[in-house]
Amino acid sequence: MKLNIKIGTIAAVGALIAAVPATAHPGGNGNGNGGQSGQSHKCQSHNRAYVESGTVDSTTAATMVQNSDGTWTGTLTVDVTRTNHAAKADRGQTVTYTFTSAQLDVRFDGGETTFAAGDQVKLIGKIAAVGKNCPAPTTPAAPVFKRIVVHPAASADASD
Repeated sequence: MKLNIKIGTIAAVGALIAAVPATAHPGGNGNGNGGQSGQSHKCQSHNRAYVESGTVDSTTAATMVQNSDGTWTGTLTVDVTRTNHAAKADRGQTVTYTFTSAQLDVRFDGGETTFAAGDQVKLIGKIAAVGKNCPAPTTPAAPVFKRIVVHPAASADASD
């Protein structure tokens, strides 16, 4: 008799343990996607790093100025030479970015104080993305930059 009670108790505890993970998360339906039917969590929009570098275009003057509140306004045209995976469509292109009161961390190296043609620039930010097998958003996402690093153009006598 005691053996039957122990087996019954063990079976009840085992059933309870097996049922808890399926209901542990509110809104969960047991398929691991937080209550969404038919879509993976990868289809939810998330931020990806967006990094590209190149030179300030020599045919279009940069109009970037720092506002009194520390934000930046203007346009920056970049001849893109290097990118990370998320920005690969810009590689080899000339891209113009327009900023309006943007919260940017602009770092000038080598005594630079403004954007000049031929300066080396690196733009670092994020872009909204979804998984590769998910439906594309109705409007394409635009990168949101947080940092721009500016290095002076290579001088002609730098190779001496």
